[in-house]
Amino acid sequence: MNFLEMLPAQIPTVVLDTETTGLTPGLGHRVVEIAALRLENGREISRINTLLQPDRQMDPKASAINGISDDDLLGQPAFSEIAPALREMLHGAVVVAHNARFDAEFLGMEFFISGQLTAPHDPLFATPWLCTLLLARRLFHFGQNHLTAIAHTLGIRTGAAHRAMNDVHMTTQIYRRMVAELTRKNMRTIGDLLHAQGHTIRIPDPPPVTLPDAIAAARQEGRDLRILYMGPTGETQRIITPLYPTHYQGEVYLIAYCHLRQAQRTFRLDRIFSASRV
Repeated sequence: MNFLEMLPAQIPTVVLDTETTGLTPGLGHRVVEIAALRLENGREISRINTLLQPDRQMDPKASAINGISDDDLLGQPAFSEIAPALREMLHGAVVVAHNARFDAEFLGMEFFISGQLTAPHDPLFATPWLCTLLLARRLFHFGQNHLTAIAHTLGIRTGAAHRAMNDVHMTTQIYRRMVAELTRKNMRTIGDLLHAQGHTIRIPDPPPVTLPDAIAAARQEGRDLRILYMGPTGETQRIITPLYPTHYQGEVYLIAYCHLRQAQRTFRLDRIFSASRV
């Protein structure tokens, strides 16, 4: 579908927000809550609103912001369980989010982890994202550009900030106000809005990582490995269950369950000196 020449009202829109265990998917942080509304002709067609089990603990700083605790996530579905419904919701739509790059990067990693992101021709890569934060910074003068501040400026009800569905409702109203104002300034099409935000935002490609054979085989077969690892305090031996690779700031990492710590841990791949099956 060619979005660029179409008006916002002519295209299905998915307004989306995530809450996460921390700030960096490349270091193993995960989505713990997702909310999304699909709107067609201004009317809600479908929605997703759920907590998610991330298979790791909440970062205390993230928990302090979004109010989500580890206990809240017990028994919640995994991302893989809601991924098909989310993929269907995103099909043929423009995605709108506040700080959209953050949400796109986390969702890309979640689809990759769940094995539901196929490269290089997955249609998810072609879905364009509009970012109300970038539009606010470049084209408006709100003073403060975080979601709640913009909502207050525009007289929009805020509800509980940093919970996904409340943030989706705020983002929806802010986006509608922005589209109306920018239309008056002759920025009418989706292409105009994408150009105005200044950056192309899409779900990123899967991490460009090739794992060593022993680690790749253990990950595929769900087997444990004994590794020799050079950590901050020197060499240690660990028993790990490899989960998935990531790439962050030029380094390759292996996210794995560490049996010594009984928790998910992040291992820099070049510091794993040996790996053998248990």
